[in-house]
Amino acid sequence: MARQLELCRAAPGRPAIVLADEDTDPALLNSAVQALNKVGSLPRTVLVDDQPKGGMDADLTPPDIIVNLLNSYSDAGETFVPPNSRVLSVVAHNTGELRGVVPHVGLSRRVKRGMELLAAGQHLHVGDDKGTNLRIGLKGARRWKHDGIATTSGEDAQWPRGMIGTAPVLGTAKGTVVMSPGDIWLPMGWYARSSVVLTFEGGRMVSIEGPRSETDAIRAHLASVGTPSAYRLDAVEIGLLWLDRPRSPALFEPGFADSFGIADRYGHVVVATGDYPTVGIACCLRSATVAVDEVAAVRSGRPQGELAPDVYEQAAHRYPL
Repeated sequence: MARQLELCRAAPGRPAIVLADEDTDPALLNSAVQALNKVGSLPRTVLVDDQPKGGMDADLTPPDIIVNLLNSYSDAGETFVPPNSRVLSVVAHNTGELRGVVPHVGLSRRVKRGMELLAAGQHLHVGDDKGTNLRIGLKGARRWKHDGIATTSGEDAQWPRGMIGTAPVLGTAKGTVVMSPGDIWLPMGWYARSSVVLTFEGGRMVSIEGPRSETDAIRAHLASVGTPSAYRLDAVEIGLLWLDRPRSPALFEPGFADSFGIADRYGHVVVATGDYPTVGIACCLRSATVAVDEVAAVRSGRPQGELAPDVYEQAAHRYPL
């Protein structure tokens, strides 16, 4: 955590705030305070349960950086963040979920290059040898990223995260996505047990084909979302977060499908429907190929070119990819 704060340029000798509440893991809170001390910041813990509803005490010195240990997907935390603050929102719920994270500036560089690739592209193609063949338009499409770096005023970075994503141009998504055994259905965190074919036309999912044991559960989930937008293709995301593991996970590794940050894992490609933040269904493909204007960005689950770590980032990790 101290290394990540250094990448965020936490200033020595400047005040910093750690936001926490009664649900914050005590070990995670202690780690944040000790990390700020290690980089030379002057940390103060603010327990939001003890603060006035309108925000933090007015006598607090404006901080150089805020480490937010609240649920980053909750609007409640925004009440306690002063305007134009730099915020590092720790999306891990405990220190165990940080195991294997190796902060390195190379991730931010790869994310930046990936965003430039998406910005320059006209079309994106997702495919694999199982039958996935999906094409979307990129010209003028919305894009987003996460690299865990907060260096400018008003920036809220989620950490540990690493990904790039794009929304398809309205109505352009066409083709098929094949979920093969070992791929992961999100947000439920289920392994696909049989092949299921999702067909898209005009930007919407028009059919779900496969064994009833698999498709009935997916149809039930989509119906439970309760909105027609659950069938609209909303996003394609590429995971770039490298987590050290002594070995690659098995096809049906126990606990891997619903593990922390599964969508951001290095080389995972997520094709999601819905209307953000409401997710219809998200297909986490573990061995897909992605090309932007026929230039490979991911090949069989391995990022290519400038999306792949350079020798310096690789040297920072214990285990090879």
